[in-house]
Amino acid sequence: FFKKDNYHIRAEEIERLDEKNYVIRKATFTTCDAPLPAWCFSSKKTDVRIGDRLKAKNVVFRIKGLPVLYSPLLWAPIYTERKTGLLLPEPGFRSDKGFYYRQPLFLALADNRDATLYFDLYTRRGIGEGLEYRYIERKAGAGQWWLYHLRDRTLAKDFYEFKGKHSLFRKDRVSGFLNIHYINDRDFYQEYSQQVQVRTRRFLESTAEVFYPFKKGRAYLLGRAWQDLKESSEDVMQKAPEAGISLYPSKKGPLYLSLKTSYSNFYSKNLLRVQRLDIYPRIYHSIGDSIQLSQIIGLRETLYNISNSDNFPDSISREAFDYSLRLHTRLMKRYTAFTHILEPEIGYRFIPPVEDNIPLLDSTELYRRVSAVDFGFRNYLYGRNGQIASVRLTGLYDILKADNPFGLIRLEAAMFHPLNLKLDTSYNPNSGDFEQINYSASLKAGRVGFSFGQRYSKDDEILFYRSSISLPVTSRLALNSALWYDAKRGGLEDLKLSANYSAQCWGINISFNRRPDDYSILFLVELKGLGTIRFSGI
Repeated sequence: FFKKDNYHIRAEEIERLDEKNYVIRKATFTTCDAPLPAWCFSSKKTDVRIGDRLKAKNVVFRIKGLPVLYSPLLWAPIYTERKTGLLLPEPGFRSDKGFYYRQPLFLALADNRDATLYFDLYTRRGIGEGLEYRYIERKAGAGQWWLYHLRDRTLAKDFYEFKGKHSLFRKDRVSGFLNIHYINDRDFYQEYSQQVQVRTRRFLESTAEVFYPFKKGRAYLLGRAWQDLKESSEDVMQKAPEAGISLYPSKKGPLYLSLKTSYSNFYSKNLLRVQRLDIYPRIYHSIGDSIQLSQIIGLRETLYNISNSDNFPDSISREAFDYSLRLHTRLMKRYTAFTHILEPEIGYRFIPPVEDNIPLLDSTELYRRVSAVDFGFRNYLYGRNGQIASVRLTGLYDILKADNPFGLIRLEAAMFHPLNLKLDTSYNPNSGDFEQINYSASLKAGRVGFSFGQRYSKDDEILFYRSSISLPVTSRLALNSALWYDAKRGGLEDLKLSANYSAQCWGINISFNRRPDDYSILFLVELKGLGTIRFSGI
C-alpha cells in the first residue's frame, strides 16, 4: 500500500531485490479500497521500482472481478518526483476532421523547469505539433510559453500559434513582465477552438513593460500591440514604445503635488505615425472631515509629431488646464440585522476649449473641453457575516449642451447573498434608450445551482445571453448544462451538456458540445491514481 496515491498491490509472492526493486508474482493492482475492487489490473509477474514505475506483463483489466481487456504490457508511474515520460493520450473523432489523436510527452528538465511536447493527428485535416515550456528562475523570474503548428491539408494552410508570459517582480529593483499572443491566420480559432470565448475574440493583445519603482514614484518603458481577428491589423495603431515617469502625490504644506510625463510612439502600417510627448502636473487640496471638499488643478502640455497623414498637420501643440471640485460625505446607520452606509457626492469638472484636431490614440486624446456637473451616491449594506449588497448610481449634467444636457445615468449593483448578482447598466435620458445592460447572477437552491447573464451594447450591436445549470443528482452523480446565445448574429453559439459520476477510485464524464457548424462528444474515464483517458470530439 502506497499512501500518497492510494496504490494497493496484492500478490501471492513478493520478492525484494533491494531497497527499491521488487518482483511480484500473481499480483493485482488498484487504487480502490473495497475487498472486491471496482477495477483492478492483474498479472502473473510485475516489476516494481519504488519512486519510479510499475511494469507488468500479460495484464488483464477487470471490473468487479470480471475480465474486460487484455494487454501484453502495463506501465504505471509510482513517482516521488517528476519523471520524463508519455502522458495519457487523447483519442477521438470529429465530424469535420476525422479521427483525432493527441499524444503528449512530458520532459522533466530540472526541478524548476519542464516541457511538454504534443503530437496531434487529424486524419482528414493534417498533423499538429506543440511545445509547452515552463520555468521558475530564482533571479530571472517565472514564465510559461506555448508554440503550436498545424498543417491543414483541406484548407492548404499552415496555422501557427505563439503565446507566453514572463514576469519578474523585485522589491525596489528593476522589474517587468511580458505577455505575447499571436496567430498567423485569424481562421485558426474558428476552425479548431472548442471555446466560444476564444472564437468570438476581436483582438489579441501583446504587452511588455519594464519599470523601476522608487520612493516617490516609478519610471517605466512599455509596448503594446494588437492583432485584429476580424479586419487587417495593418490599420490598427500600435504603441511601441512608451517611456514615462510618474511621481506620486507628495505633501507640500497644505497641498499635494503629482506629475505624469510620457513619450509615446504610435504607428500602423497603413495609417499615420505619431510621436507624442505628454506632461501633466497636478495640485491637490482637501479640507473637511465628515464632509470633505476636494479640489484638483492640473496643467497639461501635449506635443504631437505626425507623419504619413493628409488629415493632420505635421506638428500639433495642445496646452490646457483643468479644474475639478468634489463634495463628499459618509452617513452610517446601524440596525439590528444590518448596517447601512450611504455616500452621496457631487462634483464639477472644467476644461477650457483646447485643440481638438488631433488623432485619437488612447485616453490622452479624450482630454477635451468640459464644463459638467456629476452626481451620485453609493449604498452599502453589511450584515453580521460581511457585505450583503452595494448600489452605485451616477449621472452627469453637461452645461455646454443646452439642448441635451443630461448624460448617461449609470447604475451599478451587486448582491452577495442569498443571490449572487452583478449589474451594470447605462440609460440615455435624451433618447430614452439603454446604451448597455450587463448582468450576471447565480443562485443555489438546495443542491441545484443556476447562473445566467447578459451582455448588451447598443453602439456595438452586441446582445449575448449565457446560462448554466448544475444538478447534483446524488453524492456521486452530477448533471450540468451551459448555453451561450448570440441574439444579434448567429443564434446559438455554444451548448454544453455533461454528466459526471465520481466514485472512490474511478470516475466518468460525458459531455456534449454543440457549435453552429458542428458538434462533439467528450468522453472521459478516470482511473484515480493512473490518470484520465480522454475521448473527445466523437
